[in-house]
Amino acid sequence: MIANVNRIGRFTSSQIWKLMTDGRGENGLGAPAITYIEEKRAERCLGRSIDLGAHSPALVWGKVMEVVGFEQEMGLDYSLCSTETITHPKYNFWSGSPDAITVNKAVEMKCFYPKAYYELSRDLMLEDLQKIKANHKEIYWQVLSNAILLGLNKAEIIAFTPTEKQLIEVREKLLNTDFAMEKLGMKDWQVRWIYEKELYELPYIPGNIQWPNCVKFEFDVPTEDVIALTKRVLLAEKMLSV
Repeated sequence: MIANVNRIGRFTSSQIWKLMTDGRGENGLGAPAITYIEEKRAERCLGRSIDLGAHSPALVWGKVMEVVGFEQEMGLDYSLCSTETITHPKYNFWSGSPDAITVNKAVEMKCFYPKAYYELSRDLMLEDLQKIKANHKEIYWQVLSNAILLGLNKAEIIAFTPTEKQLIEVREKLLNTDFAMEKLGMKDWQVRWIYEKELYELPYIPGNIQWPNCVKFEFDVPTEDVIALTKRVLLAEKMLSV
């Protein structure tokens, strides 16, 4: 995403939750929102992303497991599209990269480390939208933003972590095939740690544990939140254009 011209200087779904923070800043915005607006200003002035694109282990893990999750847990009605960036049909300063789509919903899959996976999967199983909105605001506003960009009125959040068997299989693929480059566009040095570490040092659910390794929650996109987010993005663009 670092050199993606469709994201440079634009408000993007992955960070758009910041615009929904309230505080003592200009127009009642919170500090995360004010900082985010200034970052977008810097990108527009410099003509490039201010993010240098470090490949953290958590980021690499998420990209690898996203592919594994969709290949092994999702049906044929899902289309993986996380490498594509779309822009709002009316406001070209608003863009996003949905993980996947179906004919009627935007989909976001999160492949977290154990503690965060437990917390997200637990709340998804409760199917309480207000709890998810409160406890996982970054994910909620991200998938909501992508639903708006796609013109869809449904969204789905998925939590995935591999089973022990799935992890062993993907480690073998990363070690013995071109899976990393062909499926992920990644080089071996970026993923080597996944098959070099001891198995217990990596996230997975042991074979004798009943907790699900994939949890989905689909919901109707609240009209009031679509209006609220759109107003915030328009306000941020107005502030940025001054």
